[in-house]
Amino acid sequence: MDDPVILDRERLTLITQGNSALADEFLEALLVEADELLERLHVSIGGDDRVAVSDVGHTLKGMAMELGALRLRAAGAALEAETDPAQWPDRLRRINAALAELRLHLQTAANP
Repeated sequence: MDDPVILDRERLTLITQGNSALADEFLEALLVEADELLERLHVSIGGDDRVAVSDVGHTLKGMAMELGALRLRAAGAALEAETDPAQWPDRLRRINAALAELRLHLQTAANP
């Protein structure tokens, strides 16, 4: 199965009604919130807190979907659904990779 696109620009345009400054603001907020959620995720994984890990995955999934960050959405959904704590580190790697790809994509788009 192919990876989803990094960022669905049509979704982002729909949400922001074509306002590129607002789109940038929303994406920056997504990245800041994702970093905060990653901190929470590390604590939750260390404490073997299944509910908290699933909650972080759910929150990431929803935020990412709203703005069209589809790879991050997929990674969040995989974490939310994962019940085996031994798989959490792999799910965390996928989230970090999706965030890195999103950041690079945004940076490349801003500086063509």
